[in-house]
Amino acid sequence: MYCAIFVIATPWLNFLRSYCGDFYGSVLWELAHPSVEDVCINWRKGLKRVWELPTRTHSALVAPLCGLLPLRFELACRCSRFIVKCLNSSNSIVRFVAGPGVLHRRMHSPIGRNAQHSATVLGTPLSKLASINKKMA
Repeated sequence: MYCAIFVIATPWLNFLRSYCGDFYGSVLWELAHPSVEDVCINWRKGLKRVWELPTRTHSALVAPLCGLLPLRFELACRCSRFIVKCLNSSNSIVRFVAGPGVLHRRMHSPIGRNAQHSATVLGTPLSKLASINKKMA
């Protein structure tokens, strides 16, 4: 039964990843905002539909069953990579805007709040932001 579902669901999962999994601009979202959790809930509902899982399937099981990271962790990893790229940018203006926001005025800056939130979600200190990858999540 499981193998049959996997064979049927794989093309749909690829479709979902290709057309609904890019989340362009998500690195600029306020990740601690409650509406991000609404996006995560709807993403899990979509995965349940693709895999034809019962609607009462526990949400913690959905992403690992599909071979994906939970969306919260995926967004935190993407945001962390974006922040590190901004901090290491060759453009001095980008470095000037990102640096103080992350390093000094963390909770007064959207990029700083996202850095703090990503580090908290992934359970790593902010000083190790550059070492965050999907394998850690």
